[in-house]
Amino acid sequence: MEFGEINLFENENLKKIKLITYSWEQLLGDKSILYSAICDLLLSDENLFYYASQKESTKTLLETRKYIRELIEKNIIDMRIDDIFSDIGWNKDEINIENTHFQGDLAEYLMCILLDRFTKVDTLISKVSLKTSPSMPSYGNDNIFYDYEQEILYYGESKFYNNTNTAISRAIKSLKEHANAEEFSFIRSHDSMFIAENGEKRKRIIEELEEKNIEDITIKSIFFIANDDIYLKSDYEQKLLNSFSTIEELNIKSAELIMVFLPILSKNEFLEYFKGRLKKS
Repeated sequence: MEFGEINLFENENLKKIKLITYSWEQLLGDKSILYSAICDLLLSDENLFYYASQKESTKTLLETRKYIRELIEKNIIDMRIDDIFSDIGWNKDEINIENTHFQGDLAEYLMCILLDRFTKVDTLISKVSLKTSPSMPSYGNDNIFYDYEQEILYYGESKFYNNTNTAISRAIKSLKEHANAEEFSFIRSHDSMFIAENGEKRKRIIEELEEKNIEDITIKSIFFIANDDIYLKSDYEQKLLNSFSTIEELNIKSAELIMVFLPILSKNEFLEYFKGRLKKS
């Protein structure tokens, strides 16, 4: 099963992500096809160690893959995966899928996985990995991303809502609240939390942020919305016009704000499916 991207209004900064190997008619007839594919991403050993842990052995993708091979050889990978679940509050027997903190963590984590695949930005800080208590959320921007080609830092926000328009307005509001000097100071003083595809990239961004002030950095925003009220390209385009009035205004805004959507079809059904998959993992 393979996910793909569809540009809205032919704009590469406005994307809808879809399971391209199936039609909407097939997915609506059997939502478990979509939910299984999403859970495969969420419960992947590589993704859990890379995005949801703060181990020194998993700061880059290359190191993460090597570490996983070592755990498999030692036959202790299940134990280490259970440690991650404990840290982020995913108790297999007692997980509360109605908890908004849990839903927020799930959206933040999925955002990192999908944006690394379908945009030009790379995850720099995955907020779900910073949890010090399973019951408490991480404050500030949900995730931090970086475009190594254009040298742009992105503040990220994720929403897991039923209503797309509400999600858009609240995501933009949250991004405005957290776009400040304090957030940049937090990022620069927590470079030990940075992750990257390889050591060269990680070293480069650490050195760049160490030497620059906030005035020297180009900072933009990105949001990820998982919703269940619409799924067609035309419907997303209409929702965006509802939020930004005109295509001209939307194009201006999209130059500073990347917007990515994932139709989930049924939020409640997906959460129930995830709960069942987690218990079996």
